[in-house]
Amino acid sequence: MSSENLPNHGITGLNVGQDHVDSFMDYLVDAEKEPGRIHTQGEKVEKTSIRDAEIYPIDEKQVRLYDILNKIAVSANKYFKYDISGIERAQIIHYKAPSNGYSYHIDIGPKGTAALRKISMSLLLNDDYEGGDICFRSSEEESCTRPKAGEVVAFSSFISHKVNPITQGDRYVVVAWFTGPPFR
Repeated sequence: MSSENLPNHGITGLNVGQDHVDSFMDYLVDAEKEPGRIHTQGEKVEKTSIRDAEIYPIDEKQVRLYDILNKIAVSANKYFKYDISGIERAQIIHYKAPSNGYSYHIDIGPKGTAALRKISMSLLLNDDYEGGDICFRSSEEESCTRPKAGEVVAFSSFISHKVNPITQGDRYVVVAWFTGPPFR
């Protein structure tokens, strides 16, 4: 796996093989979906104007899938050098056009599991859609990237980011959070 830096945000260019992409897509065949939700005022609520997607949580018993994610965590952390000790329950997200994507947000939270998030990761499973760039914001500056299928984008969980609207096709992505002791 090679990588390149995203200005002020993280890394991209970590790649997994097509067999790994296929493993995640195969998981969807029997997986149960739930609507995308956001956290607001301590509750998880559906708000499609902010997050418009279907979520497929990946069962912790899927050892092969979590082995793939663990390898990504080790590789990504060569860049970040954080104290990483786990992986929060991963999920596959399906954005179906027309989709609003997911507005700017951060992945780290003030309490619970979200407080332990250090590295956020997106692994694109397909690239036959339009829109759906992942964008990062620091101050007034925005930078966007469009990963290819099998490419990973990893970034610090405290970085503000969004997924642009998907205008055509279906976008499938694995997201996971590599965790450790809270930042100090």
